[in-house]
Amino acid sequence: MNNKDRANKVKRLLGLNGKAEGNDTDTEYVRVADVLCDLQHYCDKYKIDMNDEIRMGNVFYEDEIEYE
Repeated sequence: MNNKDRANKVKRLLGLNGKAEGNDTDTEYVRVADVLCDLQHYCDKYKIDMNDEIRMGNVFYEDEIEYE
């Protein structure tokens, strides 16, 4: 999977359309900030360290952009 495919996967799974206007629905997010907020709630509920996930996400991202 390349980085364009990864971005399209997120768009498909989360319903993101690249715009920062409108309202979320039960099946779509409008803003990335809304996704991050809900992920924080998820992490709180399941006792996952969100800061560690962000740190690891940055490591993965840097590694993936290095190859494209």
